[in-house]
Amino acid sequence: MISTGPAVVPANLQPGRTGTVQSGDVALSYRHFGEKGRTPVVILHGANYYDSEDWTEVAQALSKDREVVTFDMRGFGNSGWSPSKNYSFDAITGDVVALLDHFGWPRAIVAGHSVGGSYAILTGSRHPDRVAGVALLDHCPGEGVSARPPAPPAGGPKPFPSHEAALASTSRDPRTPLTRVRDFCRAVEGGFLFRRDPAFSNRTPTLPDWSPTIVVTDPWQELAAVKAPLLAVRATKSDRFDDARITRIRQLHPMTEIAEIPCGHDLTTANGPDLVAALRLFLNNTGL
Repeated sequence: MISTGPAVVPANLQPGRTGTVQSGDVALSYRHFGEKGRTPVVILHGANYYDSEDWTEVAQALSKDREVVTFDMRGFGNSGWSPSKNYSFDAITGDVVALLDHFGWPRAIVAGHSVGGSYAILTGSRHPDRVAGVALLDHCPGEGVSARPPAPPAGGPKPFPSHEAALASTSRDPRTPLTRVRDFCRAVEGGFLFRRDPAFSNRTPTLPDWSPTIVVTDPWQELAAVKAPLLAVRATKSDRFDDARITRIRQLHPMTEIAEIPCGHDLTTANGPDLVAALRLFLNNTGL
C-alpha cells in the first residue's frame, strides 16, 4: 500500500504547449508539458470530466523530469467528433498510440481517470510494447466500460437550465468553480449541454463492413493481460472500489501498487496534491 505524503502543486500554472494530432477520423487536441527525460506520461480524462484542462496542475507537477501529455478524448472538449460515431475500443486505444507516435515515444505510462482508466487498461493489454506502466485513477475494472453501452437518448440529450444543474448531474466535486463548468458546456436553445458528442460511448461506428479488433468480454481479464507495473488509486470517499475488488486486482496483477487518497471521485479538484504524491511515488518505486 502506498502511503501518500504532502506534495506541492505548482502555484504558477502554465497551460502547456497546445496542439493537435490526427488520429483516424478526428483531430485530437492536447496539452504538452515538460521536456525529454524519464518515461513520459499520457493522461486520459473521464466521461464526466470533459477535457484535459482538469489535469493541468497534475501534469505540470509531474513534468519536472519528463514529458507529460493530457488530451481531450475523441468527442470531447476541443477534439473532433467522429463523423462515423467511432468511439470503439480500437479507435480510442489507437488515439493513445497516435499520440505516442506523434511525440516519438516508444513507450509511455498511461494513466486514466474514471472511464479513462478502462482505456488505459485496454491500451496496456492490447499494445503491451508501447506501455511502460498503467495508472488507474479511481477506476475499477468492470466499472464504467461495457461492450454494449446504453444508446444515447432518443432525440438527443436534454439541455440543462443552468450551469449549476449541469454540475449537479455529474460525479464532479460540487466545489468545481462555475467558471470551469462554463468551459465544458456549450449554450444551446433551452439551456446548456456538455461539450461532448452524445454518441461518445458508441462502440460500433457507422462504417461499411466494419468489425472490431478489440472485443472486451471480461474487463478483469484485460487487467490480467497487462504486463507492465500498475498503480490503482482508490479515492476512499468514492464507490468505485471496495476491499474485495482491491484483493482481486492484487490476485490478477501481482505488480500492482495501491494508493488510497481521502477524497471523492473527482481527484484533481478534491485532492490533487495527494494524487501527485501517489503518482510520483509509483514512478520512483518502479524506476519509470
